[in-house]
Amino acid sequence: MTGKKLCISIVKELLLLVRDRAGLALLFVMPAFLVIVITLIQDKVTTTIVDVLFVDVDRGAVGAEIRSLFDRIDTIRLIETLEGEQLSTDKAKALVAASKFQFAVILPQGLSSATTEGARLTAIKNLFPDRQASAVPTVPEILVWFDPTVHGSFRAAVRSALNQVVMGVQTRLLVEKSLVLLPEKISADLPAAMRQAVSFPDLSAKVLLPQLFQDTHLIPVREHFSTTMGFIKQPTAVQQNVPAWAIFGIFFIVVPLAGSFIKERESGTLMRLKVLPVSYFTVISGKIIAYMVVCLIQFVVIVMAGMFVLPAFGLAAFEPGSQPLLFAIMMISVIAAACGYGILLGTIGRTYEQIAVFGPVSIVIGAALGGIMVPIYALPDFMRPVCLLSPLYWGQSGFYDLLLRGGDLRSILPEASALLMFGLACTVAAYLFSVGKKRHA
Repeated sequence: MTGKKLCISIVKELLLLVRDRAGLALLFVMPAFLVIVITLIQDKVTTTIVDVLFVDVDRGAVGAEIRSLFDRIDTIRLIETLEGEQLSTDKAKALVAASKFQFAVILPQGLSSATTEGARLTAIKNLFPDRQASAVPTVPEILVWFDPTVHGSFRAAVRSALNQVVMGVQTRLLVEKSLVLLPEKISADLPAAMRQAVSFPDLSAKVLLPQLFQDTHLIPVREHFSTTMGFIKQPTAVQQNVPAWAIFGIFFIVVPLAGSFIKERESGTLMRLKVLPVSYFTVISGKIIAYMVVCLIQFVVIVMAGMFVLPAFGLAAFEPGSQPLLFAIMMISVIAAACGYGILLGTIGRTYEQIAVFGPVSIVIGAALGGIMVPIYALPDFMRPVCLLSPLYWGQSGFYDLLLRGGDLRSILPEASALLMFGLACTVAAYLFSVGKKRHA
C-alpha cells in the first residue's frame, strides 16, 4: 500500500512539472546550451591566434629579425598592412584605442643601429676588458600598446613572446660581433713571431653557426600527465567542461524544487496532504524521486550534447569512460546532493522570491569556490581550503578522478560519499526544521 502511495506522489510531482512546459524545457535545454557555449569559448581561447599590429618605423636589420622570429610563433599573427596601406604609428594606436585590435608593437627609429652598436661594444668589453671602449648607447624602447580591456593573461603571453624574440635577436647579434673580434683576441694572446703565420678561417656566424638563423630545436619538450593512477589519456576541454558544467546546471534544480514546497505551502496543498492517510516521508520521497528523475534526464541530455553536438563544431566528442557503473554512482551522488539542498531551501525559505535570489547566488558561489568557474590552483592560497566546503567541488573532483585520472571505485568513493551525506544531511535538517516549526506553532 505504501508503494502505491509513493508512486502516486511521484506521478503527482511529475504531472506538475510537465504542466510547466516552458520551465521544463529550460531545465533541459539551458544547461546543455551552457556546456556547449562554455566549452567552445574555452577551446577557442586556448587555441586562438592573436592579431598584433606591427609597425616597423626603424626599417633596419633588427626589425627584419624580429619579424622573422615572430613568423615562427603559431599563436601570434603580425599585421603590417590594412586595406593595402602600410600601418603608421598613429593608425595602429587609433585602432587599438577603438578596440578593433588588442595589441600594437612599434619598433622605433634607430633601433637597429643602436642595438647593433650596443652588441659590438658589449662584445669588445667582454673580450678585451682592459681596452677603453665607448659607453653602450641607449637603445630606443620597443613600444607595446594594448587595449585596457585585455586580460592580464593575454598581455603576459604576448609580452613573453616578444621578450623571447628580442632575447633571440640580442643573442644572435652578440655571437656575430664576438666572432668578428675572435681572431683579434686570439692574435693578441699569441707570440709576435706566430701572428703572421696563423691564418684564420671565415668566422662569419652564418657559416659557423647556421642554427642561429634557422628554426632549430635541439632540446625536445613533451607534455606528460602525472597521476597516481597511471592514466595517460590526453585531456581535452570537452572532458573537463562537460561534467563540470553539468554539475553546475543540475544544482539549479534547487529553484523549482524549493519553489514547489513554497507553492504547496502558500496554496494550502501541503496542509491538505498532511491530513490525508499518507506519511510526510512518503510525500517527501515522491518529490525527491520525481526531481531526481528530472535531473537524471537533464544529465543525460548534457552528456548527449557533449557526445554528438560538440563534434559538429569541430571539437572532440565527450567520452563517458569505460566504467558506466562508476559514472552512474557519481551522477546519482551529485543529483542526491542537489535535491537535498533544494529540499532544505524549500523548507527554510518563506517566499519564492527569497529562493529565486538565494538559490542561484549560492550555487554560483559554490561553483566559483569549487573550481568550476576558476581552477582551484588559480585561487589565492587562503581560499583553497574553502573549496572543500563546496559540494560542486566534490562532484567535479569525483568526475575528474574517473574521467581524467582513470580512477576506480576507491578513488571516487570519498567524493561520492560526501555528496550523499550532504544530500542526506540537508534532507534531515529540513525534516527537523519542519517538525520544530510545527511544534512551535
